[in-house]
Amino acid sequence: MLKLHASRCTECEICMQICSWVHVGENNPKRSRIWIRAEWPEAPEILVCQGCANHECVEACPAEALVWDGHIKIDTERCTSCGACMEACPVGGIRLDPVVALPLVCDTCGGAFECVKWCPTQAIERI
Repeated sequence: MLKLHASRCTECEICMQICSWVHVGENNPKRSRIWIRAEWPEAPEILVCQGCANHECVEACPAEALVWDGHIKIDTERCTSCGACMEACPVGGIRLDPVVALPLVCDTCGGAFECVKWCPTQAIERI
């Protein structure tokens, strides 16, 4: 999965731009599966699914729409957009897509880890 180095993050949002481009074909950081939360003068936070050991989001889903298979997979037919997965995520790594109202969860870009490739400061690392 990913190792995050928030102290290296410059808030350039390239990771968010490439993520939205890869997944929805548009530069729309609001549809990214990774995002930067910054409230100056505090250091930024990099929020993304980190594949935690307990998969609390999977357990919280009342529709059983999430499964763990090396990363979180979402059955879009079963998902009711209730937000239980977001509430259960211990790292704040899930949010709802503002267009289609489905959870935005890192899928590793099919193993390509595009955010890692494009981050100019190596604030995101594949482990």
